[in-house]
Amino acid sequence: MKYFAIAKNGRLNMNEYTRKAFSDFLVENEDMRIEIKPLLPESQKMRGYFEGAVVPFITFFQEGMNHRDYKDIQKVREWLKIEFNGDFLVIMGKTHRIVKSTKNQLKDFLEKIMDWMGENGYPIELLNPEDYKRWRDEVFPTGEITDPDNYIDFLVSIGKLKKPN
Repeated sequence: MKYFAIAKNGRLNMNEYTRKAFSDFLVENEDMRIEIKPLLPESQKMRGYFEGAVVPFITFFQEGMNHRDYKDIQKVREWLKIEFNGDFLVIMGKTHRIVKSTKNQLKDFLEKIMDWMGENGYPIELLNPEDYKRWRDEVFPTGEITDPDNYIDFLVSIGKLKKPN
């Protein structure tokens, strides 16, 4: 069971229903160790890294797909969500795989994807957040015609990435 609260002035604030349920849980489970862990809100930068680096990177290595084609990127993105953040739903005795939201789950979702990429031989060392920040903050904003307009082409332009055979 999970209980959600907000830390405020050295106390846990929760609504009446949650407070009662949590209190009952504590009474029923006296002497039990419990873990309290923060729910860190995902940052826009983490979301941007996922959308601008990780998804195009995986798309780049897929045969017959183009990391510059938004339709190919969207297909890979949706596959990643189903594969690494999916759930099962049974309707009329038939099991269906559905996508859950990655909101507040992005860090775990990214870790699962990175583990999978490492296990499958992707050169994940090229998904260096510092290189991505450099492209995002220094190269992309200039708008120069010769500058790469996406992170993957940036990696190719600096010689870190070559198209697989």
